[in-house]
Amino acid sequence: MHNRTRYGETIMLNEFRGPWPDGRRGAMALTFDCDVTYAYAPARPDPAGPRTGERLFEKKPKRLQGYSRGMYGLHTALPRILDFLKRRGIRGGFYVPGANVERWPESFRAIVEQGHEIGAHGHEHENVSLYKDDPEAEAAVLDAALAAFEMHLGVRPAGYRSPAWDMNLHTARLLAERGFTYDSSLFAGEAPHMLSDIYPDQPDLLEFPIDWCLDDAVYFMWFMPPHLMAQLHGPEEVFRIWRDELDGIVGEGGVFTLTCHPSVIGRHHRMNILERLVDHAEARGDVWIAPLDEIAGHVMRRKAAA
Repeated sequence: MHNRTRYGETIMLNEFRGPWPDGRRGAMALTFDCDVTYAYAPARPDPAGPRTGERLFEKKPKRLQGYSRGMYGLHTALPRILDFLKRRGIRGGFYVPGANVERWPESFRAIVEQGHEIGAHGHEHENVSLYKDDPEAEAAVLDAALAAFEMHLGVRPAGYRSPAWDMNLHTARLLAERGFTYDSSLFAGEAPHMLSDIYPDQPDLLEFPIDWCLDDAVYFMWFMPPHLMAQLHGPEEVFRIWRDELDGIVGEGGVFTLTCHPSVIGRHHRMNILERLVDHAEARGDVWIAPLDEIAGHVMRRKAAA
């Protein structure tokens, strides 16, 4: 339990820091945000509501550069990541916009069939801050995404990750009403905790913190100027950062949540970073490697028992 101060009052941050299965010291989750083309051409809200069915398929790219980068992630990198996870015997977590499930159901069905977690990630990767004054419109986006998961994959996700890593004051309530077990979109801490422990008037929704330093895009996602332009960091530098964060977070009983994107991490020299990171975690011998739905189940059972 950590104490923090908010506006002159003391916050009791009830982070879960164990016990972990088999006497492990902490946990590690490899997560992948499958934005596909939406990583390069973010969607704007449609006044008519979320695009589904024919309206979605009628939407065509205006330029092919960004679309082609998304296709690399879908058709080249995603199978490479699935092969890596299978070879290493790891269950990963994949967070997918509902519109991508609707457009390419076979690609995402393979994730489910191979036993990995699949979570919600908006419908067309909408920036939820655009809905800060319109919870009904945000609810419609969530419902459209969930309908795509149920129709094409036969699953209802336990976890949610917001596009652009943001949440409105009403977002958690919408997630709780739809039966989500956890969210992984916010930054407060390095171990799971309830949103209600930190934020006033928020529901008891489990949160798995993330951070930009544990995201591949800030190191490797390059756009033509004047837009966002990462400096294409060398893999050795990024491996050291992620290894040191893993050691620090696990050493304090937390959950190391790594966020990657197939179109970014899927290049050969970057997949080697994941190989080395898993080697390091396994060599430690005290890291539980699991997807967030499995970690959430453990945390909630321990909380209920306590």
